[in-house]
Amino acid sequence: MLEVSGLVKRYGGRAPVTALAGVDMQVAQGEVVGIIGESGSGKTTLVRAALGLLPFDSGHVKLLGHDLSSMSRGDLRGVRREVQLVFQDPDSMLNPGLTMREHLVESARLHKPEVAADDVVAKVARQVGLMHRLDARPRQLSGGEKRRVGLARVLVADPRLVVADEPTAGLDASLKADLIDLMLAATGSERSLVLVSHDLPLVAYACQRVIVMLQGQVVDRFPIASLGRIEHHPYTMTLLRNAGMAAA
Repeated sequence: MLEVSGLVKRYGGRAPVTALAGVDMQVAQGEVVGIIGESGSGKTTLVRAALGLLPFDSGHVKLLGHDLSSMSRGDLRGVRREVQLVFQDPDSMLNPGLTMREHLVESARLHKPEVAADDVVAKVARQVGLMHRLDARPRQLSGGEKRRVGLARVLVADPRLVVADEPTAGLDASLKADLIDLMLAATGSERSLVLVSHDLPLVAYACQRVIVMLQGQVVDRFPIASLGRIEHHPYTMTLLRNAGMAAA
């Protein structure tokens, strides 16, 4: 689904900052992969560059088997229909003047023009448990409900790859689990999910494999079944201790 090799990204200015320093990563079909690290570690820069949303200085990216460097803008738009990004801030995905129903109808007409929009809306609203809120506007929704609307819009597109960037930020533990369970339910053998987070317990709950980033580099990677059972990078051990997941 996604293959990144030697990715380098620098932000300019008088003192350029290297946000990515030769990053490699892969995501297989049907896989759920977590990318974890503190703020400023390069997580968001990595996924945005990998999805063609941010230019990078060097390296290679294959998205759904297509080399980004050789694709036209039109080709890239076509591929992006099969890749959806769930943003950290749900308000960035929502028009304050539209109801939830109107948001979903708009998405249905874009991604599923051959299907009756009302049928698509009803299906995804049931999936995210918000049938009773279809006529509410964003200001009438809680933070968790807004995120469910954002997820519903993603589900309308029926993507092959979903990238969720801190999708549960600011939610309490039960709402986090509910939202992640909805995402996992939408991920099957044909789809993949990349979960970007600084929340190690959440990543351990949801993912099959973990990539740990620090200062623009991948410093550790391992199957989740090996977490705490193998020798980890010192930064990973710090994350484990801070989360109360390290052995005494």
